[in-house]
Amino acid sequence: LCASVHASTTIVILTSDNEADLAVANVLAETIGAKVIVTPWGTLSDDAIAEIEASGATEVYVIGGEVAVPDVEEKIKITVKRFAGKDRYETSALVAKEWKKRNIKCAEITVAEGHDFAGIKDAMERAKVKKCPVVFIKTDEVPEEVEEVFDELNVNKTVVIEAPNMNKTKIHLKLKVRVKEVEDIKADWQERAREAIDKAKEVIAEAEEAVENITDAKSAAATRLIVVAKYHLEKAEAAFEEGKYGKAFGLAIAAKENAESAIKIASGITVGNFGKEIYKWEERIKTKGIEEVKEEICEDAEKFGVEEMKLRIQKQIQIKKKVGKQEGFQQVENKTEEKKKNQQVKAKSNQELEQEVQVEVGVETNLNT
Repeated sequence: LCASVHASTTIVILTSDNEADLAVANVLAETIGAKVIVTPWGTLSDDAIAEIEASGATEVYVIGGEVAVPDVEEKIKITVKRFAGKDRYETSALVAKEWKKRNIKCAEITVAEGHDFAGIKDAMERAKVKKCPVVFIKTDEVPEEVEEVFDELNVNKTVVIEAPNMNKTKIHLKLKVRVKEVEDIKADWQERAREAIDKAKEVIAEAEEAVENITDAKSAAATRLIVVAKYHLEKAEAAFEEGKYGKAFGLAIAAKENAESAIKIASGITVGNFGKEIYKWEERIKTKGIEEVKEEICEDAEKFGVEEMKLRIQKQIQIKKKVGKQEGFQQVENKTEEKKKNQQVKAKSNQELEQEVQVEVGVETNLNT
């Protein structure tokens, strides 16, 4: 158990809704007695700002980098301390080191795979009870920044929340160099794989609702990500049926994260890699045109075997071609009608001219008589 827990009524913790950053924020908040305020990833919401101002806090801890939680230093008028690593692994390590800075002694550190949303939740709940840090690792690697945490906090035990695709042997070898005891919290791999697949389906459905048609760079980028997400999902379901639950789990997580990226791009988030992805598609559209870009994404869907997406994009292309033909027919009709009107105007003009000539001739005849 942890000792010397210092409650704080002057600090609030601000984080995005990213599952990893949110987990470490909640564990730190539980340990130091702070409130957690959440803003959507990639934005600083007005609600979050208002909640911070209303809290009466004198300092805000920000979990996540400028891309995840932007503009805090400019918009929040109290002291800001940011915990921002280059990725979720380093960010979790930076937050964990706060225990040493506050002289909070812990007997254990809880570890979860950094993209295992169910494992992250389990790790968070355990760490909150123990009031000790949670850190994240990769499926077959303990990042250097995380290794440093074990050395600095000088703990004797680590608890690993197993993920179905985790290389347990490799992870144990790394951890046992730094702690005396490694305890595994086992899970039903079949259940976890099924849960990951169901979650991926849910997020993909949200992404498809967010992007109905390809009309610009954002929708093109998002649609391409949905194609990839569906490809991973189909592979995950096939692996699940074969009883390869670790593989199914990993593919389902990939599908979920591709769909989440599609949703972020469709919602207008342009920071970091999302901005780069949108710019890439803007350049393609400038060079090739939106219709050729649609054709390319349709070909990718066919190549990946994502039949549903292929048919969906083909329908968009066919509708556009049909509209184009109708517009072409309308233009021909308009030109024919215009030509007819011109001929009528011309005929009318000739008739009026003949009448004018006849009048002039009549006048001239009368003058001569």
